[in-house]
Amino acid sequence: MSEPKDLKWVEIDLSAVAQNARWVVSRLEGAARLLAVVKADAYGHGAVEVSHAALKAGACGLGVRDLCEASVLRKAGLRAPILLLAPILPEQAGEAARLRVTATVDAAEQARALQAAAGGRRVGVHVDVDSGLGRWGVAPRALHALMMSLSRLPRVRVEGLSTHIDYVPGKNAVEAEEKLGAFRRLAAPYKKKDPGLVVHAANSSVFVDFPHHRFDMACAGNLLYGINPSKSRPAPLKNPWRFCARIISLREMRKGTSIGYASEYVAAKRMRIATLPVGYADGLTMEPAERLIGFGGGFQYWGMCRGMRLPFVGRCGITHVLVDATDAPDAKAGDVVTLPVRRTAARHLRRVYL
Repeated sequence: MSEPKDLKWVEIDLSAVAQNARWVVSRLEGAARLLAVVKADAYGHGAVEVSHAALKAGACGLGVRDLCEASVLRKAGLRAPILLLAPILPEQAGEAARLRVTATVDAAEQARALQAAAGGRRVGVHVDVDSGLGRWGVAPRALHALMMSLSRLPRVRVEGLSTHIDYVPGKNAVEAEEKLGAFRRLAAPYKKKDPGLVVHAANSSVFVDFPHHRFDMACAGNLLYGINPSKSRPAPLKNPWRFCARIISLREMRKGTSIGYASEYVAAKRMRIATLPVGYADGLTMEPAERLIGFGGGFQYWGMCRGMRLPFVGRCGITHVLVDATDAPDAKAGDVVTLPVRRTAARHLRRVYL
């Protein structure tokens, strides 16, 4: 592959995505499956391209946020099962039926609208239970009444029962175990009645830290993209993401020279300062950060060039950032620097697929 001539771009290694997907599949037991979560344009990696890679690597279907995201995949020719991870509005039922997606529901009104839009077909739905996250989902105490209502709709089939707990690795593991156990008990009678019911609660965090609660399907996003959210359990993941920018200017700065906005940074020594044409409009210095970001001695970001760290200097601007290239004396204008960035914020940049 020839190197891009752009000043900034993103490189995506689809073989790394595929390898990560195969690892997730290899950890599933029995008939359990992987749903590849490609919402938010596959976390900035490109939903269509990642979907193809994940499906070839063994994913059973694709998870998206809404009908707009589902439409993009269908227009690209993807015929795999698509699960809407958030509930639809009743007025969206016709579009859901047209796109042949599986809708998430948490109220009878949504299911009745799907029944009316189904025509002569049966439509599948997943019922989501709120385990305390508070964003959507039926309350556990109201699940039975909702399931009874859905059973009276002949063209609506409940294919799945899901929950998404409020687990943050390293924060609330005991509470998470309790909630996953409660969901298991809640789902048990429905699973006994319909062994084909897909019970799922494992996002990437639950998948890694609670392997005994992977149920029938893992809905993995972060793991596909080389991000292990666990604080204690390693995973052999590959990073498919590389954010690149070229040095557009190099300047020698004397000791005592003020640099950057508000003259907040003063050179403590003679320095070589490089300018990169990227800033917070591209996702720089936006949390959560990733591997290239260090903690200690003050919060600091840096890029990498020719194997050397180039620490950020002064404030990050909207479209530029200054870095200290003193320890990279061979760096020159046009050289490529790799940088930490919030991936979804860089979706406007050109992607190069490897």
